[in-house]
Amino acid sequence: MQTLHATLYGAPNCRRYRRTKQRLLEAAAASGMAVVLEEISDAAQLARFNPLALPLLYVEGERLASRNPPSVEALKRLLQAYDHD
Repeated sequence: MQTLHATLYGAPNCRRYRRTKQRLLEAAAASGMAVVLEEISDAAQLARFNPLALPLLYVEGERLASRNPPSVEALKRLLQAYDHD
């Protein structure tokens, strides 16, 4: 099983943040991939970004989404690019 490293920046109490996280985990499970998810919500670290762009989702260091959460289907397609088994 492929393991991907993802980072999600934003506020956990934000609806878009929660939806992005849920959809990422759902897409990974449907694709048969494991995800190690690091969640960054520290205000000092978030200050580096435009607050209107949050939440931000990075997978393997590449930005996959900002602000609006992609659909589960879109995330599955994006994650397949990392499937090198």
